[in-house]
Amino acid sequence: MNNDQRVPQTVRFAAVLCLTLVVAACSDYRPLSWDEGVSWARARQLANLGVAEARRGSAARARRHLVMPGDTVIGIARRYGIPVKRLIALNGLEPPYRIYVGQVLRLEGEVRRPRGRYHVVARGETLSHIALRYGLRVSDLVAANPGIEPRRLFVGQRIRLPEGAGESATRRIARLEPREEVKRREARARVREASRITAPPLSGRGFLWPVEGPILARFGKRANGLRNDGINIAAPEGTPVRAAESGVVVYAGDAIPAFGRMLIIRHADGYLTAYAHNATLLVSVGDVVRRGQTIARVGHTGDVATPQLHFQLRRGSRPLDPLAYLGKPAHLAARGS
Repeated sequence: MNNDQRVPQTVRFAAVLCLTLVVAACSDYRPLSWDEGVSWARARQLANLGVAEARRGSAARARRHLVMPGDTVIGIARRYGIPVKRLIALNGLEPPYRIYVGQVLRLEGEVRRPRGRYHVVARGETLSHIALRYGLRVSDLVAANPGIEPRRLFVGQRIRLPEGAGESATRRIARLEPREEVKRREARARVREASRITAPPLSGRGFLWPVEGPILARFGKRANGLRNDGINIAAPEGTPVRAAESGVVVYAGDAIPAFGRMLIIRHADGYLTAYAHNATLLVSVGDVVRRGQTIARVGHTGDVATPQLHFQLRRGSRPLDPLAYLGKPAHLAARGS
């Protein structure tokens, strides 16, 4: 019995540090039906691979990986046995191959060969020089190359050349790429922008309970050798989920099937919180949320049978026991017990 999760920061191509996340284990909490006593590190990998669906005989989703602190392109490629160049090509990564916490990477599928004309950057070239050479405006090149850093071009970098000078940037990009690729680029851009937003300062009042209810699974090692890097709290379907502290949303989605609809929030001083199995997400990537704000509603999406919230608290890549930081629940504090 297991669970798994993650949280935000920019990661470079050269560093090779792999983070292993959550696997919850408890008699009342069974996110995945693993009985063979696999390690929690392996369990996290299996969750990313969508093994739960495969074991139920349903068609497994395309494999995806949710980037977490410490992840690198090299480390992810090695973990899944994928050539680094293929991982880069599958996800349209460009030098210097930065990835961001909250970014979802494809691990399989066909590499889409980009359509349209390209210019390969030579030594000493700037975006202005390239635009002048092809009779374009710099803004045209920026619009056709989401995520490009105009002042930081690299030798060998491929610059897409837009077609149809009279077309809007949106129509031009839509014509050059399939719609799903445009959506992936937009999602990647949102995650990248979220990584640049400064998290608001901590309130100084400690972390709030995101929901209150019976604890289904506690933090730490389990008797069967597995591990839970958070806690699981039972609550009625639709119960408001509150932000434990003020911060910036860096992930909001359901790319990892085992965890259903999940949020990850980056806080000041290196803290991160994660909230999984929600019925509804009420905030988006890049939103700045305040302590106590309703950010989701409790559900049982992912591999759980009853409504509950899986909650994690981390500082950097290190998981912390939430019960040591959350203090007394409000209903107990009110009674003074």
